[in-house]
Amino acid sequence: MRVFLDTSVLVPALVDQLSNHQSAFAVFHSYTGDGNRGYCSTHALSETYSALTALPLPRRISSIEARMLIEESIFDRLEVVELDKGDYLNAIRNVSVRGLTSGIIYDALHVEAAKKASCSRIYTYNIDHFEALITEGISVSSP
Repeated sequence: MRVFLDTSVLVPALVDQLSNHQSAFAVFHSYTGDGNRGYCSTHALSETYSALTALPLPRRISSIEARMLIEESIFDRLEVVELDKGDYLNAIRNVSVRGLTSGIIYDALHVEAAKKASCSRIYTYNIDHFEALITEGISVSSP
């Protein structure tokens, strides 16, 4: 099974100080082996870095630690889908025809990556955003 993990799942999967770590990590772990394929987008890598280095934790995650987490835990374990300018244009079209504005464009980029990788499911904690963007063929759920 091919699944896409968005940033809202990747960050708590990597940070055990977050309340949803266990459920996010369980999904992350299930799709990094045993015949299942986990995917994320190149965009998710930068979003994850941003979130990791901004989290208000008792012990902050440094820039070096964030890079290492991304390289060792995401880049080496998930398939990273690269988006091209056509994918960006499709994401912009997707939100504009639905009358959606602002930051939902970033979730639309994840949807484009999931479609490009032929994923059948997107795992996210932003269910409402993704359900507003998904057409047919991809289900949305939280861990």
